[in-house]
Amino acid sequence: AMRRNALMGMAALGGAGSVIAARHLYRWYSRAGRKLTLHLYDHCPFCVRVELVLGRFGIPFERVVYGYGDMKGPVVLTGKKVLPVLEGPGVPAPDGMKGLPESLDIIAWVTSAYGLTLPCDNGRADVLAWKKKYDEVRRPLQRPRLIQMPVKDWASEEDIKYVKAKHTKNNPNFYEEAEKNTDELVEKANALLVEFETLLEGDDALCSWGFGMLDVKILPDLRNMTCVKGIKWPPKVLDYVKNNCEKGKVSLYEGI
Repeated sequence: AMRRNALMGMAALGGAGSVIAARHLYRWYSRAGRKLTLHLYDHCPFCVRVELVLGRFGIPFERVVYGYGDMKGPVVLTGKKVLPVLEGPGVPAPDGMKGLPESLDIIAWVTSAYGLTLPCDNGRADVLAWKKKYDEVRRPLQRPRLIQMPVKDWASEEDIKYVKAKHTKNNPNFYEEAEKNTDELVEKANALLVEFETLLEGDDALCSWGFGMLDVKILPDLRNMTCVKGIKWPPKVLDYVKNNCEKGKVSLYEGI
């Protein structure tokens, strides 16, 4: 109470705007001791979304990584093999669950609980159109290479077996075709990254007003492209990925 009164008293001297800022600061201090645990897969774009937000705003959390073929660990949390899941004091957990699943729900709660400013996704049609083309190229390029990254996701043979069975369910020759078409796919990816550079309107942001949810949704799939050797990154795009991942404390891969 003394901390809150002191903050509000100082803010009153600065006007209404300062009062609002002090309220946010108090909410931050009141949660500073909260211990959050984020259950995740390192390669998972939805998990990386949450990491980017927590890391960028300096919210401390314990990072628990699972093998992708682990059929028990994630299920204990929600009853399903679904990650990310955020766990901790005050984190809303649906009935029968130990934490909050779904990346956008987690980010919404974090934004509200910590009083963060994170502009919403404005649904830019040009970015959505680019993403649709990019997805067709990134999947066959990234999937055979991500499983070779030295992360816990793929620490056991069961992890590799599980992910390969998942990706070959509709096309038994997926991995063979992807490897065979590598040169063509890399060429297409490089062209798409040049196109992406024209979409960047702000400093290390897709929108002129700065980093927001649109970036949170796009960055993970660009980050995963760092596992691919031969990608020619336009300088502005490379800075966009490296700088935002650094601010979000998300590591990049080494292309192979």
